[in-house]
Amino acid sequence: MATSKNNDENSKKSRAKKKLVTKKKENISSAFEFMKDDLPRTLFPLNMNILLVEHGEARIRSHIQACVDETNKETSFLVQQRVYAAKPESHLRRTVKLDPVAEYYLYDLVYKNRSFFRKPHTKNREHFGYRFQEGDTIASTVSYRAFRGAISAYRKEYSHFISFDVASYFNGIYHHDLVNWLRELGAVDEDVNGFGQILREINSGRSIDCLPQGLYPSKMIGNDFLRYVDNHFSLKSKKLIRFMDDFYLFSNSKTDIEDDFILVQELLGSRGLSVNAQKTSRDETGHTGVQDEIGKMKQALLQKRRLVLESFYDDEEPDEFILKKPLTKKELDFVEELLKAPTIEEEDVELVLAIMRENTESVETHLPEIMTRFPNLSKNVYAFCRGVQDKELVADAVVESLKHGTRHLEFQLFWYAKMLEEYLLDTSRASEIIARLLESPSATPISKAKVLEIRDSRFGLSELRETFLKSGQSDWTAWASAIGSMSLKKGSRNHVLKYFGNSSAMNHLISSVVGELD
Repeated sequence: MATSKNNDENSKKSRAKKKLVTKKKENISSAFEFMKDDLPRTLFPLNMNILLVEHGEARIRSHIQACVDETNKETSFLVQQRVYAAKPESHLRRTVKLDPVAEYYLYDLVYKNRSFFRKPHTKNREHFGYRFQEGDTIASTVSYRAFRGAISAYRKEYSHFISFDVASYFNGIYHHDLVNWLRELGAVDEDVNGFGQILREINSGRSIDCLPQGLYPSKMIGNDFLRYVDNHFSLKSKKLIRFMDDFYLFSNSKTDIEDDFILVQELLGSRGLSVNAQKTSRDETGHTGVQDEIGKMKQALLQKRRLVLESFYDDEEPDEFILKKPLTKKELDFVEELLKAPTIEEEDVELVLAIMRENTESVETHLPEIMTRFPNLSKNVYAFCRGVQDKELVADAVVESLKHGTRHLEFQLFWYAKMLEEYLLDTSRASEIIARLLESPSATPISKAKVLEIRDSRFGLSELRETFLKSGQSDWTAWASAIGSMSLKKGSRNHVLKYFGNSSAMNHLISSVVGELD
């Protein structure tokens, strides 16, 4: 009996482990599935884009065909909305939020040409992550873990290394270099020309800072673009490994390392790129890296965090997974001490939000402070708070954060709106949260659009949306209002959409799709 019970327990553990490390069972078989799969992990995931593709893919393809038709001078890709994602210590990541047409085009282009994104040719020159494998995208968390593992192994094997990254990589890639890269991969002329056109038109003709960030297809492009550095015949280091623009060179020869470092900078310079001097690091100790420098307790928590992130690559609900090894009493006490520290570091907060989704009570009282001090962790807070049972407490924390200070980050406002949409609409503070999000001096077209697309007729949202739909404007607030109008009965909805669709080709596209939905 004991043996049978042990076998059952081992079987359960095996299934749990498989669930944590298996990203998904079904392959991605279309550009729409590619886009839908990636959407929750993007920087500003509006429902609008995926809904319009799901129900109007044929119309969007026709619109794209009109954009790339050289004989059609009346239709083009629109200039995109500039947005700013949050980074640590009040730094911002500058990019654009793509409209439904431009976003679908990028996913479709990369999906069609996915076979060109190949794995490295040799183990001595490796880049990790961001391509398709066996019909599916490689999870970035899994690939980054392999990258860190390679760093640890090679630091033991070689006596010298240097690490560095490219300064403002995505913002510095030149338009024509990207087009030439796609051409040299072997893409057909139609795709090469269309790629050049969309990069030019969405960025008002500017030749740099033209590649959108935060989307898996952009990451595939950015990761593969630097392959020319990996493959250069003059490199002498024993190992070169890279994750996107993060480089590591390893060798037992210090001279080889330094020579290659100069060479890589020259190769990057040929594309107008340069190394970030502040992040360049050398080491000669042969130690195993950061894992030697952190306590065993934190190392164990980081390992559990990796499993959490890998399991959440499917964007599963928090109650659908159980940690393979629940936190011990000692680990929980350690987390409590972290939270009480007056100078808690951001990386520790991110760690706590990831591993405490089954023990939210310990973190709940700290939410207002976390939201206020670490606005760049707003997406992490959104994921964590899905598992908090007391949503009134979460709503209070959001209001307190919005009351604090006179300036909030666009990224922060957007993810508060996502929290509102998914699990705060029925709280007593919902109306106040809506007002503060829309009336904030820091509100932007994208953060407002996230509120306006919420399909709810309460709180005066229907009346507010109607003012945008009847104004004749063609922008994110009007487009989001059209999506939000789906909270109305079909007849009422089409009444307010009737003239909205006459203002522009994009308005017409959106109204034609939304107007037909039941």
